[in-house]
Amino acid sequence: MRFASGIMSPNHVRPFFALICAAMAVTFSQGLMIPWMASVQGGHISPLMNGLSTSDTYAGLLVAMVFVRRLAQRMGLRSLLVGALTVGILTILAFALVRSAHGWLLLRFLFGMSLGAVHYGTQSWIGRLTTQEHRGKQMALYGLATGIGFALGPLFLPTGKLAAWLPFLLSAITFAISLVLVMRLSPAVEQKSTAPSVGFIRTGPIYKAALPALAFRMVFGFMESALNGDLPLFAQRVHMSLGVVSASLAAFVIGSLLFQFPLGYLSDHLSRKVVLLGCSVVGVVLFAQLPAAAGRTALFVTLCFVVGAFVDTLFSFSLGYLADLVEPASLPVANQWAVTNLGVGLMVGSTVGGLTMTWFGPGGLFWTISLLYLLHVGLSVAWKPPFKATVLPQSTHQDM
Repeated sequence: MRFASGIMSPNHVRPFFALICAAMAVTFSQGLMIPWMASVQGGHISPLMNGLSTSDTYAGLLVAMVFVRRLAQRMGLRSLLVGALTVGILTILAFALVRSAHGWLLLRFLFGMSLGAVHYGTQSWIGRLTTQEHRGKQMALYGLATGIGFALGPLFLPTGKLAAWLPFLLSAITFAISLVLVMRLSPAVEQKSTAPSVGFIRTGPIYKAALPALAFRMVFGFMESALNGDLPLFAQRVHMSLGVVSASLAAFVIGSLLFQFPLGYLSDHLSRKVVLLGCSVVGVVLFAQLPAAAGRTALFVTLCFVVGAFVDTLFSFSLGYLADLVEPASLPVANQWAVTNLGVGLMVGSTVGGLTMTWFGPGGLFWTISLLYLLHVGLSVAWKPPFKATVLPQSTHQDM
């Protein structure tokens, strides 16, 4: 348990390790199950139905955000994660038993709800464990775990050729390992890291206090969905081989994994806002250049590596930035909206990316992502932070 030595309290290492394992299990399952389910159903349903099925998963995530915070308040984050991981295991195993497309729609929705609850629970709890002086490096560990999960998931797709149920079993096993680790945590551990219970917290002040961090999550979700869903279509339009697509996505992930800690260290010593803004500017420029590099394989893959290094790393930094901008009492509400915004971006990214390629040609995919990052940069520059006190509930104001 010395992986976080020097950047985290010894009392927090064990729960932090359990939480990042849960986050890794979720992203591993997303990276493995979503494309595997699409490949299994590809010959039996229309492309439109397949797209709606994928969106159904993220619809479940969004619905979970309606009530997940109230559940966490009543049950505690530990119990919420135990329940969400258990539902996830049962749902994943049910995929291997159910064969109808309509049955899978229901299971995808339930799977999405479990994903949303795990995302919310891990992000909220980790946000309480992090400290101001080491938050960048601590969140880099979280980002590294989620990135490894996304990278490893697709690598296990060939196991489906051995047995159609094997990818589902592997996903269920990762959930089960995470469940055991979380269940071994004492409820007292959560209490030591939990902010005081407070009353009603309004959403408006949360957005005023943390608008750049919350808006970024939607941009990031859009980018992830658009790249994963539409890059193969882009490749067909520009006569790029699927091998290049695979290498490009791998380079994107590898870049983010290699640069998590350097940028995390920089954000601790410089400013998370400056790092987030600077990396977003790099994203604006490079995404706009990717269509022109499509005919040169080495250049295209290299640009994807650099884009991943600067942009894909920002997922974890946006969480750290969010914790900087709001008071601990308001962090559960802020995390709820952060996951909601991510889900919205994931739902619309692939569809909008496909439409822009239809309207503006293959380059429309990357130009749209570049435009969204440009809008985020403009929003971040124009945004003026209010006093942190404005995000606290009214009862706290009265105490003051």
